Amino acid sequence: KEIYEEAITLDPKIVMISLGTRPDSLPEDVLDYLEELNTRMPVQVELGLQTIHQSTSDLINRAHDLKTFDDAVLRLHKRGIEVVVHIINGLPTEDKKMMLDTVKHLNTLPIQGIKIHMLHLMEKTKMGYDYIQNPWELLTLEEYVDITTDQLLWLRPDIIVHRVTGDAPEEMLIAPLWTKKKFVVANEIDKRLRKLGLFQGAYYEESKRN
Repeated sequence: KEIYEEAITLDPKIVMISLGTRPDSLPEDVLDYLEELNTRMPVQVELGLQTIHQSTSDLINRAHDLKTFDDAVLRLHKRGIEVVVHIINGLPTEDKKMMLDTVKHLNTLPIQGIKIHMLHLMEKTKMGYDYIQNPWELLTLEEYVDITTDQLLWLRPDIIVHRVTGDAPEEMLIAPLWTKKKFVVANEIDKRLRKLGLFQGAYYEESKRN
C-alpha cells in the first residue's frame, strides 16, 4: 500500500497503476485494496498464464491450474479491474494447435489486453540449464511469425495487443538468438497480416458467423 499510495502522488502525469502478479497471489484483502484504489486511479493487473495446458504448466512448474487463473480473471473483472494476460509461444512439447487453443480460451474470458512472448532460454535458470545439457528444437523466426499471426487472427478484436514479442537481457540469453531483433519480429508479423489482407479477430469473427 505504501508503494502504491506514494506512486499515485509522485507526478500528475501518472494516470494509471499497472502491476504484475500471479493468479494464485490475489487474496481478498489485496483485491479489496485494488478495488478501492481503482476508484482513485485506474488500476490494471497483468497476470501470467503462459499456457492453458496443464501438462506444459506442470513441466515449467507454474504450480497452479487453469481454474485458478480463470477464477482470478473473474474476481478482478467483478471488481472492475482491467486484466492483461501474458502468454508464451514455443514452450516445450507444445505445437501450433496448442498455442492457438490458449488464445481461443482467452476469448471466453473478460480480459482487456494480451502480451505475447517467445520462450527465452536464459542462463541461471533451470530450463536454460536443461537446454544446454540436452538441446531441443525451438521455434524459428518464421514459425513464430506464422503462429503469432494466426493467434492475432483468432483473438477477439476488442482485446488490446500490448506486445507481440519480447526480449531478454542480452548477456543472459542462450537461445533463440533471433529474439534479439524485436522490431524485425514485429515487422514480419505486420507484413504477414498485410500479405493476407487480414486483421486482428478476422478468424474469430468468421467463426461466429458460421
